[in-house]
This record gives sequence, C-alpha cells and structure tokens, in this order.
Amino acid sequence: MQKIFVGSVIFLLVIFSFSCRKNFDVIPGNADFRVEKDTVLMDSVFTNISSRTYNVKIYNTSDNDISLKSVHLEQGNNSFYRLNVDGEAGKSVKNVMIHAKDSIYVFIEVTADIDQLSSPIYEDKIIVEDRGKTDEILLVSFIKDAYFLYPKRFPDGRKDSLTVYTDPDTGEKSKVAGYFLNNDTTFTATKPIVVYGHVAVPDGKTLTIEQDAHLYFHFNSGLIVWKNATLKVNGTLGHEVIFEDDRMEEAFEHKSGMWNYIWLMSNSKNNEINYAFIKNAEVGIIAHPSNDANPMLRIKNTKLFNHSLVGIYALATNIEGENLVINNTGLSAINLSLGGKYDFKHCTFVNFSNGIRNEKSAAVYVNNYLKTKDEIYVFDLERFNLSNCIVDGSNSIEFFLDKNPNADFNYRIRNSAIKFNDPRHVFADVPEVDFSDIAHYQNVMLNQNMDFWNPEENILQIGSSSTAINQGDISTAQQVPLDILGVDRTQSPDLGAYQHAEKPD
Repeated sequence: MQKIFVGSVIFLLVIFSFSCRKNFDVIPGNADFRVEKDTVLMDSVFTNISSRTYNVKIYNTSDNDISLKSVHLEQGNNSFYRLNVDGEAGKSVKNVMIHAKDSIYVFIEVTADIDQLSSPIYEDKIIVEDRGKTDEILLVSFIKDAYFLYPKRFPDGRKDSLTVYTDPDTGEKSKVAGYFLNNDTTFTATKPIVVYGHVAVPDGKTLTIEQDAHLYFHFNSGLIVWKNATLKVNGTLGHEVIFEDDRMEEAFEHKSGMWNYIWLMSNSKNNEINYAFIKNAEVGIIAHPSNDANPMLRIKNTKLFNHSLVGIYALATNIEGENLVINNTGLSAINLSLGGKYDFKHCTFVNFSNGIRNEKSAAVYVNNYLKTKDEIYVFDLERFNLSNCIVDGSNSIEFFLDKNPNADFNYRIRNSAIKFNDPRHVFADVPEVDFSDIAHYQNVMLNQNMDFWNPEENILQIGSSSTAINQGDISTAQQVPLDILGVDRTQSPDLGAYQHAEKPD
C-alpha cells in the first residue's frame, strides 16, 4: 500500500510540474535568435582532405520554444562546406527548433578541391533566418595544394609495408605501413608534401630536399633512410626545410608525438641536414649504428622542438653537429647510447618541458652500454666532444654521463655552460660528472643564468644578461664562424647556437 501511495504522489508531482508550463507550442521565430559569432575562421586544409570540425552556436533569446525557418549554406549544394544543425546533416536544414532560453550547435566541415577554386581563400556563408530577420555567418578557410605520398592499398584491404626488423632467432618480422621511393628523388618547394605512412629512401639511393620544402606527416608516419641510402636536406637561412605534422590548427602548434620520426637506419651514409626545422614528432631523428669512418650524419643550423620522447636519439653511430637548438622533449634533447663518435660545437641543448624526468632523461644523456633482462652489453664511446655549448632546462640535473667501466668512455667538454645542481651530492661518486676533472672539463660554467628570451615558446636566443656572453673558445668559433641566424661570432663568441641580442619589448 505504501508503494502505491508513493507512486501516486510522484505521478501527481509530474502532472503538476507540466501544468505550470504556460505554453506547449513551438512558435515561428520572429527575430528571437542570436548567433554566437559572425565569422568562423577555419584553419588551413589540404586539397581534397577533410578539415576538422568547427562549431558555432545559435541562441534562442525568447521565453518560448521557437522554430527557425532555415539554416543553410548560401552556395547551397554547390558549396564545399558541410553542416550538421543540431544533429541533422545537410546543406540546408529547415524548421529548426530551439527551446526557450536555450541554444543549438551548428557543426561545420569543409573538403575542397583547389582545382575548382579561383583562389585558395575559400568562403561561403551560413544563412540563419526566421520570419523576423536573417543573419549571416561568414565561413573562411585556406585550401592548400599539395603532393600526397601514401602506401598502396591492396584489394584485400592490406597496405603496402616495409620490413624494418627481422628477429635473428625467430625470423619474425616487424613491419610498418610504408613504401620505397623509386630512385634518386628530389623534393622541392613547388608544393607542400603530405606523407601518409612511412616513405623510405631505398638502398643505394639519395633523397634530396631543397630549400623551402615543407613536409607534413600524418599521424603514425615518418621518413626512413635505408642502409647505403642518403638524405640531403639543403635548407638555407630564411629558407629552411620544415618537417612537421599535418594538423595545421593553432592548437597543435606545440603538440608533441603527432608523427613518428626521421629514421637513419644502420649504415645509411653521408646524411646531411642543413637549416631544417623538425618539430612535433615522437623522436626528431633516430640514427642507428654505422661502420663508416665518415660521419653518418652532419647536421647544422637546425632546430628540433616539441618531441614526445627525444630530439636526437643515436645508437653507436657517428654524428657531427653545429648550431643545433633542441628544446621541449618528453625525455632528453639528445640521447647518445651504446657508445659511438660525437662532436658538437655551438649547440643549445635544453629541455624546458613540464614532464617528470630523472638524470637518465637529462637534456644531454650519454652512455656506453645496453642492459637487458639477462645481461649487459658494452660498447666503446670513442669520443664525445662538446665545445661552446649550452646545456640547460627545467630540471636540476640536465647533463649526465653514464659509464660502464668495461668499455672505453672518452669525452671532453670545453667552454660550455651546464646545468647540474646537486646540492645533496647524490652523484658525488660518479667521476664522469666531476666538473673539477680538468682532463675532461675545461672552462665549464655550472648553473648560470642563460637569460633565454622565452624558452617555453622555443625562443632560445640569449639576452644581454646572459653569463654565456663572450665565453666561447675562439678556435671553435672560427670553425663555426656564423651563428644560426648568420651573425658573425669570430671576434667575441657566445656559448650556444645564438649570439646574444636584446630581448624585444
């Protein structure tokens, strides 16, 4: 009986609440709506590739439920834009209801063919009308032409793939979606290049990328340089080659892990990168072991920013670097593992990311061993030379040398500024970070103010208050006479990739 009584009360309350509504009807709108904005600026989008979804609200300003006459695109069915009005898709949606004092979303996408446009700036309007007024929302997007590279898709749904590793014990193959270029290839700045999957330079061939070229990589994509193959990146000052992800919205400007890597596979050779900008990948550059007496990679005047793991990850290889700037990585700016040969001059290796890191993910981390579950493998670090460089970041320890005594570990750090703040002497028993050891460290400054302009935004120029000013070795500066911006440094060299300059207001 009690359950019946409670149920009856609830029923009566529901009836009473509805009886308080004065108007059950939906009336035609009579200038009772307001649009959230009069313009929707959509980011750049590649030809024939769908944009992300944008939205705009339409508000009902009255105390009644209203019905709009229509929400439609001015160009109608000829428009490259698409609408979804409160759940209903179409170029034109009629009799759009909005509850009293409520709002609805209009979602907008665009897929445009640049060959059918007279201008890359493509516009249309959303027309919102009722019996009392008509409002317009301008839609603007920039359609970019491009070359598209992607793996072949087979009738059974499989994609073309590359075997990047074969287990010597089991024969099991590791593959990635990808494809080889046919022969020696040159990418120019004629159009941007959009890469889906992994594009690979085949054995014995060369990929040359000329100045101003712009490569966009889709998620889970990358560039692989096979054994005996070569990569030549020929950017120049002011005409850099750019490698980044294909999400062009402003929200993704500093987003990491948006594509995979540039991978220099074992025994690729004579790779050269000059004036490049590599950003937003998982790893900027992976360099695998090389048996060549010449450097596997010569890299100059290059910036690597916003990588989810490491800027340059090198394994038992041979790299020469000048005027490099690396910042905002999930782990290290450079991780040099399993020994090798490395020479860096006038580089700025820093990490001002907000992630939690330890000494093994310091901005600069170097080791000569590999520890597995069952044993430790050791390799000779034939040389690690750092001259006129800056090593800094948001952690207390941003430089760490991790030596296994069963293999060679040769290093020399000269005229460099290093952040290594160990007030509790946790690493007092690690001789490789004993900065008083003059056999390995000469003219090293510890924990000084570099006065970077804006490291959080990857602006790593040093200001007039920097203690790095005029601290460089002259002989090293004469080998790298211009900083990354083309400023002469031979008379009074500063540390790092930049000569100092006044911060802008």
